Amino acid sequence: MSMIQTVVRHIILVVCVCLLVGCTSDHAGASPTIAPFWRDRIDQILADPSTSAFERQVLSDYAVTDAEFHEAQQLFSQCVADQGWTVVFTDSGYTITATPGGGHDDEFPPASLNQDCQIGSLNYIEPIYRGLRDNPLGLTPAQTIRACYEQHGVPDADGLSEDEFTALLNDSDYHPSTPAGVLCFWDPTGAEGLTQQQADGFEAHKGG
Repeated sequence: MSMIQTVVRHIILVVCVCLLVGCTSDHAGASPTIAPFWRDRIDQILADPSTSAFERQVLSDYAVTDAEFHEAQQLFSQCVADQGWTVVFTDSGYTITATPGGGHDDEFPPASLNQDCQIGSLNYIEPIYRGLRDNPLGLTPAQTIRACYEQHGVPDADGLSEDEFTALLNDSDYHPSTPAGVLCFWDPTGAEGLTQQQADGFEAHKGG
């Protein structure tokens, strides 16, 4: 038997054994590589004694899958429904409305409903899920906007330190110098799906 045939036969044997009994390695169960910002944030959550068993289970591997996020949404939805309200999820969040016949005359739910139902469901899971998806490097808002500016040739951050640029962004009199800058300011990662027209509308009413 040639050396190549021997190697191929060994590889096939190893694959078959793994399929039958499962294989382990020094990295089995290791958490994925994530930005220090997100790792530190999840460490803080896991160290919080008020964190629920469900949240601990989800975050123990330092990741949130689509299925786990959906499960958190269902827990939140059930809590809201138990109080006579209905939640509708969107790509960027959710809205809560009164369930017909639910015994609520108010158009808007009390703030306590959202706060109470968030606990143990979406409270920690949603920001981590969306953050890892939309900002995997764990950049600050100013860093995220600067990266967008650099990508689209917006010069407003050129030569400014992070503190200086942050102060500029927080100045109510500041308006990005280009249309691309306006869109970067309001939706730097594109996660909100804003159009240029929508971003221009937000900018026109900023500080108003």
